[in-house]
Order: sequence, then C-alpha cells, then structure tokens
Amino acid sequence: TLPLPHIKKQSNTIWLRTTLPATLPMHPALYIRELYLSAVVYVDAKPIYSFWDLDATYSKEFIAKKSHIIPIPDDAAGKTIYFKIQSNYPLIGITSPVLIGSEYSLIKHIIVSDFDNISIAVIAFFIGFFALMIFIANRKQWEYFYFGFFALFQVLYITNYTSLRDLLFDAPLLWIYLWLFSSVWSSSMFIGFVKVIFNYSQKSTLGILFLINIAYATFESILLLSTIGELYITGTIKTSILLLQIRYIFQYLLAADSIIIISIFIQKLNQGNKDAAILLAGIVVLCITVLHSIAVALGFFTRDFHLYIHWGVFILLIALSIVLIRQYTLMQEKIVLSKADMNIARNIQQSIIPANPPHQEKLTIASEYIPAEIVGGDFFDYAAISDHETGIIIADITGHGVSAALIASMCKIAFHASSDVFTNPQALLEKINTILLHKTAGQLLTVLYVYINTSTNTLIGSSAGHPRCIIVDTTSGEYYELHTRGRIIGAIDKLNCTNVVQAIHPYLRIILYTDGVFEALNHAGVMYGENNFIKAIKQTLYLEPQGACSYIKNDVLLWAGNDQSLLDDITLIVIDITC
Repeated sequence: TLPLPHIKKQSNTIWLRTTLPATLPMHPALYIRELYLSAVVYVDAKPIYSFWDLDATYSKEFIAKKSHIIPIPDDAAGKTIYFKIQSNYPLIGITSPVLIGSEYSLIKHIIVSDFDNISIAVIAFFIGFFALMIFIANRKQWEYFYFGFFALFQVLYITNYTSLRDLLFDAPLLWIYLWLFSSVWSSSMFIGFVKVIFNYSQKSTLGILFLINIAYATFESILLLSTIGELYITGTIKTSILLLQIRYIFQYLLAADSIIIISIFIQKLNQGNKDAAILLAGIVVLCITVLHSIAVALGFFTRDFHLYIHWGVFILLIALSIVLIRQYTLMQEKIVLSKADMNIARNIQQSIIPANPPHQEKLTIASEYIPAEIVGGDFFDYAAISDHETGIIIADITGHGVSAALIASMCKIAFHASSDVFTNPQALLEKINTILLHKTAGQLLTVLYVYINTSTNTLIGSSAGHPRCIIVDTTSGEYYELHTRGRIIGAIDKLNCTNVVQAIHPYLRIILYTDGVFEALNHAGVMYGENNFIKAIKQTLYLEPQGACSYIKNDVLLWAGNDQSLLDDITLIVIDITC
C-alpha cells in the first residue's frame, strides 16, 4: 500500500506524491478504488497515466469512473510518483488505499474484495426473477411486481459499487447511467411495495408520493435515454450536465420519501404491526450503511475505506422477503378459513334447494343447478299445494358467492312465509318484495313464479324482472313465451307485476331458467345466447325432462369449456304436462 495523505478540498486541483518501493513485482501496477475525479500520474516528471482533463469540455471521450488499474514502468522502483488530481465535485482526491502489485494479483484482489457484492447481486437477481414469475402467474398480487423490480434494480445498484464491473464490461459511462436509473426507480418500487402491503389507496399521502416518484423516475429516464442518443449521434453529452444539475430534486424527493416512509412505519409499529417493525429494521440498517459510506467519502474513516451499502441492501431485501412470506402465510390461512366458510355456506345452500321435485298428478318435473362459484346466487323451490296444484319459483340474485346465497336463503324463508297466496303469483311476489325490501344490503333479485293447476288446465305466471318462461309444444316444436313483466324485487315497494293466465294441455313443455344460460362464454368471448338455447330445447323434445335438463346443461358447459369459466350461476327447470 502506498502512503498518501487525505486532503480536504480547497480547490479543484491537488498534487500528491510518494515514493515507490525499492522492489517491484513483474508487470507492476497500482490499483485505486476511489478517485475523484480526474488524474494524471507521473514517475519522475514523466506522465505514465492520464484520465480525463478537467479543463476539457464534456465529450464522448469522457469516461467517468472511480476505480483505476494503472500500469507503471518496470524500472520505476524507488522513484517518486506524483498524482495531479482535479475535481469539480464536492469530493477530491484518493479516498481509498492505493495498492501496488502485479496486474494479476491486483485483478485477483478485485475479484476477492468484490465477492460479497457479487454474491448479494446474484441472490437479489434470483429473488427478483422469482417474484416477477409469481406476479406473471397471478397478476393480482402487485406486491410481487414491486418487490421483483426493486430486487432487480438492486442488482444494478450493487454492481455499480464494484470494481469488477469495469473488468466485466468496460463501459463506465453506461454503468453510471444504470446506477442513476436503478437508484431513481428503486425508491418508486419500494414505495409501491409499502403501499400495497399496508393497503394504502392512490388518494392517500403514500399513494400521492408514489405517483410523484413514478413521474420523476419517468422524467429522469427520458433524460437518460436522451443523453445516450445525444452521445451516439452528436458525440457530446450536454444533456448529462442538465441531468446532474436537476439531480438535487431527486435528493430532496428521497429525503421526503424517507421521512414519510419511516413515519408510516413508526405509526404502524405503534399499532402493533409486525411487518412495519421488520421493514423499519431493514431501513435502519440500510441508513446506517449509507451514513457510513458518506463518512468514508468525507474522510472520517481513513483506515476503513470499505463500503457496506450492499449489506444494507441485502438486509432490506431479507426484510422485504420476510414480510412477503408473512403475507403469503396469512393469505393462505385466510384462504383455508374462507374455504371452510364457503363449504359451510354451500352445505346450507344445498339444504335450501330441493333435492327432488314433488310428485304431482299429470306433471313431470326435473331441474339442473350449476353455481358459478362454490356458493351460487340462484334459487328455486316448489310448493305442492294439492294433488293437482303446484307452485314453482325461480330467482336470480345479483352477483354470486356467499352474499348472494344469503339472500337466496332469505328468499326461501319469504317464499314459505307467503303460503297463503301460493295460488296467486302476483300477490306472492308483492308479499316477498314487502318482506325483503331494504333488507338485502343493496342486492336485488329477479323472480318468476308459476302456478299450475292440472284440474282446470291453467297456468298462471307473474314475474319480477325475471326472464320469461318458454312453453313448447313437444308434438309440433312450436314455442312461445309467457308475456310476464314487472320490476325487480328489493328496489322499490311497487313491482307493477300482473298475473298472466295461459291454458295448458298434455304434451306441453314449460321451461324456467336464469340468464346465466345465455351469458356462458366460449374461448372466443362469444355468449351461448338465446338462439343456441332454443336450438338445444328443440333437440331435446323427445327426451324426458331429466334427460332434457342434462342435455342442455352439457351443451352449455361444452360451449363454455368447463364450469369454472361460467360468469353466472345456471338454473334450469323443465316441466312436462302429461296425460
């Protein structure tokens, strides 16, 4: 190690000198890890190395880098070596020990000294890559997106703090651009991660801060791209001067980010949030390593020139990973509990849907029900009023899932509470609406009720916004709809529905359904639709009601691909009038 003094900056030019050892190895060279900013090296007044003239204008020839390997003449042993160093930055001089040895031993030293940096960079790369793969597989989990890119930006950031970078790819100016790019986007990704983890909205303080960081990062990225374009088109980098002049904005923004983020962590920590404690610990360690690097650069640790920022970044990555693992574990626990609740809800719902239709004189009834989720929002039931009188209700609650199933349960209770008007569909729907009005938490339902009397050969139907039932003559194939109409239940107190009376006779088929049949989509995004439904109905006229239900159900599922791709629940009821 060559002994060189540390000098505080008083001008843009300083001179340093020392004496080379009396014995030099073969192919001797000097290794300087930290030099600000330009240097000309002399041995006995003869220049042996020159790196950029501060008086020259910014040009394509300018290659900004802090570490240097300087070959020295074989006969320089015992001679005086001079360093003319210039800098228009706040720092000037050599802030690290100057090592002397053979070029091979110095390269080996660089690799060994940068081993921890490179190891952490490799770990960060695989962590980031894995996180982004998880995001691609499930694009709803944005925390993995922000964490993945944050880790990948740290790869660039850490690599820039190595001397090995210039040995791997000798393009120092590009490395500086990558460092600027990674530093400005890292803060945006970190804030985005925190915003998602703690469920902050875009209109919150953190959400606004995130948008400001994204805007500035985009602006600086455009400037960086302009600089690269200018460099290769005109050979100058004047845009870089503008970039350096406005970079103080990022420093102020980073300070504001740190204050707000730490205050949020402290606030969450006071609320007992363990994730905040983990993230705060990671931030504190990173801040300590950053402060240490600043102290080294200012000369407060002249004997300890090694930087530890990469370890601070590594600890922060570990903290973020622990938080993600905790979030994943909690999410899995919630999924398990949710599945248990859904299974209970499914069992409850299955108990309210009749397993078998009533055995009525001159009627054959069959049904199919396919929920779009574990628990659906469709409902149907029967009322065996007498040997020759039957009531059939079918309902479709807005949405599906547990909340819709709960409304379906309420509908069943309201239906059986209206048994005194089973023979009057209009009155029954009005009574159900009176019971459920303002009790469905904003969810609405369409209902169709038909009353069939095989003694008088009449069908009376009434609808509250539900699709009309289809009546088909199985002998001729002709079909028509029962022209019912009315407002949906749960919205207003008056449904404006009416009773529609229809004469019936043997060989008629009555079909009740929910609009989930029409809305089934194929892989091209095309709905199953009414035409396919009518076509399937006509193709099943020779089948018994149960066979017809099964055929239509399979036809819809074949169109949709499988029942996992259904947009809405499907309910189908087929009633045949027999002799």
